[in-house]
Amino acid sequence: MKKITLMVCLMGPLLFNFGIVPSNAAEVDVLINKLVEKGILSQHEAGQLLKEMQKEGTRQETAVKKTAEKVAKETAERTVKKESQNWAKLPNWVNRIHFKGDFRLRYQYQDKKKSDGTKINRNRGRYRWRFGAVADVTEDKKWQMGFGLCSGSGDPRSTNQTFTNDFETPDARIDYAYAQYQPFRQWKIIGGQFNNPLYKTKDMVWDSDIRPQGVAAPLKYKVNDRFGFFLNPALFVLQEFKAKEETAWMFVLQPGVRIKPTNGTWIKLAGAWYLNRDVQGNQFEYSSGTNSTDANGHLLDNYSSVALDGEFGFKFSGPVQKLAFFGQFIKSDADNDNVGWLAGVKFGRSLKKFGDWVFEYNYRRLEKDAVLDFMPDSDFYGGKTNAAGHELEFKFGLAKHVSLAMDYYNTRKIDHAGDKTDEPENVFQFDVKFKF
Repeated sequence: MKKITLMVCLMGPLLFNFGIVPSNAAEVDVLINKLVEKGILSQHEAGQLLKEMQKEGTRQETAVKKTAEKVAKETAERTVKKESQNWAKLPNWVNRIHFKGDFRLRYQYQDKKKSDGTKINRNRGRYRWRFGAVADVTEDKKWQMGFGLCSGSGDPRSTNQTFTNDFETPDARIDYAYAQYQPFRQWKIIGGQFNNPLYKTKDMVWDSDIRPQGVAAPLKYKVNDRFGFFLNPALFVLQEFKAKEETAWMFVLQPGVRIKPTNGTWIKLAGAWYLNRDVQGNQFEYSSGTNSTDANGHLLDNYSSVALDGEFGFKFSGPVQKLAFFGQFIKSDADNDNVGWLAGVKFGRSLKKFGDWVFEYNYRRLEKDAVLDFMPDSDFYGGKTNAAGHELEFKFGLAKHVSLAMDYYNTRKIDHAGDKTDEPENVFQFDVKFKF
């Protein structure tokens, strides 16, 4: 038996590799018969050898078949994967475009008491949608352009669309369109109509929907983990007056600092200088009608001003992760009623998931000629100057990028005469917000 096994081990692989067993079994019989004739094998041993050779051939043939099937399967999978990748691969310019947008659904209630005793109660349904894209023109991302569309009218302080007019389908409007060059990570130059680059703790001076038109060159520099500074120079075009062949403009220079005294505290301060030209003696398209004017409705001042924004905050672990106190101040070059100020507090958690929340409160007083009356928050006393009051806001996270918000304004006209003609107003807003 040992002799038979040895012969199988020596002859089996040799015969199989040369195709003798599977391709020409007769030649194997001739070879074994020769071994019997030479007396190397007996007739019995020859029979056993044939049986063992047949078993060995079958085993190796099966192994080769399995190996071939495995290789074929792996090759097919690689081919399919490669073809799928080639089919799904998009042009490089498509990968350099990034889309973003949001949608807000709002219920709003308003009540107001006029100086003649008349009361106004109003319920409104509103929505806001915005959709835009930012494209990296070059692969190094130094050159960029962006554009966006939104709902609303031409009012620069509102993209709200009110439910009205027999289910009408309103038009979309340009929200922003700009080009940007960023030669360094810390500095960029922007031209067109774009998000306001100025640092603002709240919206007493600038409504959050305003997209200034002009050029800006914001600079941010981080010295170390504890200290950094920024500088926001900008030139904004306010309005072109064709009849007078002149353009009103605003130059802004805002330096500021960021300080972290400890790992759990921060301070952010910024001062701003506003220099206006060709504002005095003109009328503006979206004025609230509360600035001082002459008999023809022309503004009496240029409203150049100085302003200050600041925030001081703390970080914690637990249900309340952040607490911050913030404020704003502005004073214009008008002769009277030229000061505005705001003070507030906010605390809670960043709205990243379900259960996160933020509460915010502020009180503000904005005198008649503290700022141009087409700039302040449009929800606070209709966006007018010569107003003061409270704002309370609560936000609650429903999911990532989905939140609820409740905003309450209790405001009134500043009563200089003391004749109780302050015309108080209450506004409540309930929002559901979505972002992508």
